[in-house]
Amino acid sequence: MVDENQIIDEKVKCDIIAVLDKLIIKLQRKDTKDLGNISNEIIHCASVFQDVHSVSIAVVAYALYKIVERENNIDPQYITRLIRARNYLNKYRIEKFNREINKLTKEMTRKDKQISAYIRHVFNEAEIKKGSKIYDHGISLAQTAKLLNISQWELMKYIGKTKTIDFLPEKIDVKQRLQFTRLLFK
Repeated sequence: MVDENQIIDEKVKCDIIAVLDKLIIKLQRKDTKDLGNISNEIIHCASVFQDVHSVSIAVVAYALYKIVERENNIDPQYITRLIRARNYLNKYRIEKFNREINKLTKEMTRKDKQISAYIRHVFNEAEIKKGSKIYDHGISLAQTAKLLNISQWELMKYIGKTKTIDFLPEKIDVKQRLQFTRLLFK
């Protein structure tokens, strides 16, 4: 019998596997050019389905990107963990998938005493950054903070520094909106 907490939407599962495949290939080839964009690919899924698995993969992908960017190297064990996680998810073994991702996270923070604090900072930064992306997709601040298990205050502080508002379409004045509305109801 499958525990209801262990059920994952098929679309979410496929999206996560696709992102893990890209991440694994990039890391194996030491092709770090677009590594930072991989975590963004899963954000849409996380925002639509509000799925913690998608968020955790987005955060891990972003943290790996930052580590590779700083260290210019990747521990092969990280790739092994990602492959195992992907294989567990492919077989709907969600608990083992989660365990593998948690082990990966712990390994990244324990690997080097000097880098441990940096990695914790990266994970925190990644969660907040990914939270702002989810928020950009229209999910409420409270729901986004809950999904990522971060405070609304941390998220608001980061969102306040971004220029997301600069990319919003031009405002239409009230007169134009009223004219448009009248056209709709004629």
